Amino acid sequence: MEIVIFGATGGIGRALARALQGRGRLWLTGRNEAALFELAETLGAEAEAMDLSDESAVQAFLAEIGPVDRLFYAAGAVFPAPLARTDREAWERTFTANLWGAFLALKHVRWGAGARGVFLGAYPQRIALPGLGAYAASKWALEGLLTVARRELRGVRLMLVRLPAVATGIWAPFGGPPKGAMDPEEAARRILEAVEAEAPPDILEL
Repeated sequence: MEIVIFGATGGIGRALARALQGRGRLWLTGRNEAALFELAETLGAEAEAMDLSDESAVQAFLAEIGPVDRLFYAAGAVFPAPLARTDREAWERTFTANLWGAFLALKHVRWGAGARGVFLGAYPQRIALPGLGAYAASKWALEGLLTVARRELRGVRLMLVRLPAVATGIWAPFGGPPKGAMDPEEAARRILEAVEAEAPPDILEL
């Protein structure tokens, strides 16, 4: 089984990678090159550091793998700021991580028979908050993208995961995760349980 994780150096991506060790050949990507290759060495996985804004890099990476059986898109970013102070760079970095990379993965992946893809989203009503305009827009757009992709693809199950607060580094700009945030390992366990079900849901709400 060929298993791809985009965003393997993030909290949930790392937890998924560890939980998937031994289930097939793991292919990992991430922004933090040092952390990525350390993780890959620990798990006996293949690794490729890449910029998700670079379509040719994503295309080449997926072409090298061949047919993919499980794809997990766990890359993500948030740069909180009121709309009036959100500059183009922050907006584009948010959309690159949360949406553009997901689009490129869907565009260039070659799916194996019975393949399944997982994309990390958010509860729309919980992220419609002051300072999260770019983040909310990108996550809502991801839901729309997957709705269309399900209608275009045959024989592939695509699951969107609506996440609650999970204790990962994405909370660093806010001073850390809120009290009671879910452990990344628990999130990974529940995601894998759902995606390997006989009939995975289109939307998994944790």
